[in-house]
Amino acid sequence: MQNLKNMLVAACLLSASVGANAAVMPYSSEQDLGILAAGLNPFDNAVSGSFLDRINFSLAGESNGSFGLGALNFKVGGISVLNINGLNLSLFDSDGMLIGYDDDQEIDFSVPGMHAGDYYLLVNGTANGISGGMYAGAINISPVPEANTINMLLAGLAMLGLMSIRRRDH
Repeated sequence: MQNLKNMLVAACLLSASVGANAAVMPYSSEQDLGILAAGLNPFDNAVSGSFLDRINFSLAGESNGSFGLGALNFKVGGISVLNINGLNLSLFDSDGMLIGYDDDQEIDFSVPGMHAGDYYLLVNGTANGISGGMYAGAINISPVPEANTINMLLAGLAMLGLMSIRRRDH
């Protein structure tokens, strides 16, 4: 009977610790850029040790997105003052689906035709300079023209073409 009691107590403690760990947010920092405007939308952060940062943003309409990120590493007298190793950038939609990723020295990727909605970037790496590390990045947003706009443009060009043919014939 004592064994059963000890097992129940252990099971309760284990389930309580699992529940407590699930509530802990794994991000080193979290930023909210809000609804992004067309053009460059910069972000940056100073970090130390192993880090995982989340950068939230929204798009108001269908857009093409270009994403870039770089570490600001520098040395003084051969000593790394700021340095980040293993810098990665990942793009996710609001459902947690990975839609873009890069882990090269020069992180840069594009995602065409992103729908209106919420997205987030995950930035991770290890800052091991004596003052940690720093990264900077930007999201370049360009709206996708609506189909009606393109149709109107094509109709206008067709009308100009017909008018020029008509003038040439007279």
